[in-house]
Amino acid sequence: MACVATLRVLVPRVHSRARQTVIEQNRALQERDAHKLTEPAATIADALRARGADDLTATLAAESGVTVFAVAFAQWIGKGEKRRLADLCTDVLRDLQALTARTRPSRGRR
Repeated sequence: MACVATLRVLVPRVHSRARQTVIEQNRALQERDAHKLTEPAATIADALRARGADDLTATLAAESGVTVFAVAFAQWIGKGEKRRLADLCTDVLRDLQALTARTRPSRGRR
């Protein structure tokens, strides 16, 4: 969550809201913005693999982490939102954990 604290200092919420308004009005910017999340996910997955995680686990964990951040960030810039980004990330992660706890894991991996 250190990166979240850094983002809070470097990028004021009002700036992020204005930026998102511009992105929402331009399809090319939407695609570019979504693509920017692939690099951190790949970096995280590579780090997890280097620590011994298998490819599937590393990919799922990295992509899930980036998704948690993206969902929390979208909430953070929402109109009237006052909670800290770090708190939103924690809440979204808890929601994901609760969701996955209610589902059964697959029986086998391919």
